[in-house]
Amino acid sequence: MATPLVILGAGGHGREVLDIVNDINDQSLGDSPTEYFEFMGFIDDGEPDMDRLSRIGARFIGPTSSLEHLPPGCKYTIGIGSGAVRRKLNDAAAAAGLEPATLIHSSATIGSDVRIAPGAVICAQVSVTTNVSIGRHAHINRNSAVGHDATLADYSTVNPLCAISGEVTVGEEAMVGTNSAINQGLIIGRGSIVGSGSAVTKSVNDYTLVAGVPAVVKKTLPH
Repeated sequence: MATPLVILGAGGHGREVLDIVNDINDQSLGDSPTEYFEFMGFIDDGEPDMDRLSRIGARFIGPTSSLEHLPPGCKYTIGIGSGAVRRKLNDAAAAAGLEPATLIHSSATIGSDVRIAPGAVICAQVSVTTNVSIGRHAHINRNSAVGHDATLADYSTVNPLCAISGEVTVGEEAMVGTNSAINQGLIIGRGSIVGSGSAVTKSVNDYTLVAGVPAVVKKTLPH
């Protein structure tokens, strides 16, 4: 039986998440069945590009208040880049009694002893090695690599083409920018941002923006 599913966030990342859902459904038809989803549509409080949604045959359901009117057993996933926003949307979905779906693209490589919390999204061509903890609604975007003994905390975001070395901790709601590299054993503090293309050679405090090669502190972020 198919599991009803909605995606919270109807922008570009949300449509990329739908591609993962479609990939999972394709795999469920093969020799190793997985959970099959019936995609109900997108939920978004903004004004999504309806032309882009129509080209992929996707329905727009409405704002987050629509969560209360979904069918029994419906699950949700979040297609929003901001970890702080994902936390708020998770709270709204949980209040409506929904359970999160965990999405892993079939081309991702997941090693041994990897713990993946509910709601995590792992995109195409991601590589995760061994003894890695991936938190609730953490997102690892396309072609990124996560090394041994790393921790990606709840609502953290690893953008495309990133290299997370072994024993790195990426804190809650922290974001690692596209094509960045984090040296082994470092901590990226809660709510911090690593700018795109950065090389991080020192740990980053909470709510701090760093960027550059090597990365240096640019400013303290509001929280």
